[in-house]
Amino acid sequence: MNNVSETTRVNPKQILKDIESYHAFGTMTDYKANNPANSREAAESAYRVLRDAEQHAVATHTAAAAAADALIAARRDFHDVILGVKNEARALYGPSSDQVAALGLKKKSEQSKRTRVKKGAEG
Repeated sequence: MNNVSETTRVNPKQILKDIESYHAFGTMTDYKANNPANSREAAESAYRVLRDAEQHAVATHTAAAAAADALIAARRDFHDVILGVKNEARALYGPSSDQVAALGLKKKSEQSKRTRVKKGAEG
């Protein structure tokens, strides 16, 4: 029976200590476990599973990071193209056209006029 529940996370420092213990354990040539769960074979198998899981986690993390970077680049490129489309639509159809409005832009004729406030004219 193990001392750690299935939901308990073992912190990285402890795993490093466990790996050091595993390597030291490898020098104990006369070790014979009474409990098969604590045998040399069980330790070697658990270490291999750990290493495989670490390699898989690193590869998955790297792939996820690359996918996130690709998504960011794709969003940026799409945004740039749409900005270009909007500029082209203004040039082709005019700044007050229905086509410009269809792209989510305000028609120039519907934009509010700016009013200038004279400096020092406060009451």
